[in-house]
Amino acid sequence: MTKGILREVSYEIDKFEMEHYNEEKKGMFERVERFLDEISDETVDLETKKHIDPERISGEIQESLMEAHTHIDCMESIGVQNGLIRSKHLHNLLLAAKIRDTRDTDNYDDPNIDYVEQKVPWYKVDNLIEKLYIKYHKTQIHECFDIIQRYLIDDESDSRGIYAFWKEIKELWEEVDDEETLSNHYHDHDTYWDYNVDPKECQNLPDFFQKRIKAKIKEKKEKERIVLEQAKKDKEKEEELEIIRVNKHKLRKYISIEEFSNNQEGSVYLFIDVKQKFAKSKKLSFGVLYIGESRNFNNRFAAYAHKNGDSYSALEKRLIRKFPKISKSEIKKFVKDPEQCKLRVITNKKLSDSRYRLWCERRLIIKCQPLLNLKSRT
Repeated sequence: MTKGILREVSYEIDKFEMEHYNEEKKGMFERVERFLDEISDETVDLETKKHIDPERISGEIQESLMEAHTHIDCMESIGVQNGLIRSKHLHNLLLAAKIRDTRDTDNYDDPNIDYVEQKVPWYKVDNLIEKLYIKYHKTQIHECFDIIQRYLIDDESDSRGIYAFWKEIKELWEEVDDEETLSNHYHDHDTYWDYNVDPKECQNLPDFFQKRIKAKIKEKKEKERIVLEQAKKDKEKEEELEIIRVNKHKLRKYISIEEFSNNQEGSVYLFIDVKQKFAKSKKLSFGVLYIGESRNFNNRFAAYAHKNGDSYSALEKRLIRKFPKISKSEIKKFVKDPEQCKLRVITNKKLSDSRYRLWCERRLIIKCQPLLNLKSRT
């Protein structure tokens, strides 16, 4: 009798699933999704459209909404019918279990019936295994009906809504990859119990509950351990980030050598003869001794800095070569005299480009005709 009832339940569930959840045939869920997509297509670009027809758009949206509401009502009706069918078969199953329950007051001792004693495992006494199964054994098919109850049948539920219902059902369906329907997988040989405590592996009922309590405590401690471990990791990560932030703040005024080099502005520089002692010019009020260019004039200037003793700067060496008959001390005195020899440095970001910098140097050489530049550079 029990097997027959279970087959009836499985058949009704399979029929419901094959009608509405199979991939080959589009059911009401797909139709509702299509209507919602139509509404989305109509409204997604309204903000950007310049010329719209409110009456046409409103009519199309209302039509799609009516179709969606109609199919939602159908699904609610189907869910209720399926729940009633399931309840009918389970009611029959419980009646059969009630007959097997020797402690039920309706089961009186009939003197005309022979009674026998049978040695059975503790979980088979008074149909106990079935009661434990109903309360402590859950499968995906139970989840399926719980979802139907929560989203489609229960009027007082806060979770009513076809989109969320369809999404959860789809996620549940995707977990089953080896059977045609959810229920087929649970007709036979299903051994999953809450906390992985199987009554058939326990000595007695107290042992069953003790193992469940231990498993629950262990699971709770494991969750607490994971939470604490994650909190510790988060704290360590936050401390590391804080150290990084502090270090970055301290180093905010420091840059890499490469970055410093790339940030240097190029320069074009001129040495002039204020009183035209060596360099003559008809166009300018001063003579131009030398024009040069540099990617980084701070580095280049070391060659032009004043030297002590018998050492000479790059400008002094050029003048000595140009005027060998003039004494070196006189040339050095001329270069060091701020009233006779001056320097001008033109610096900007554009001069960081080597081609533009060379072009500016050539233009200045052509215009100023400096004394010490090579003729080939003009």
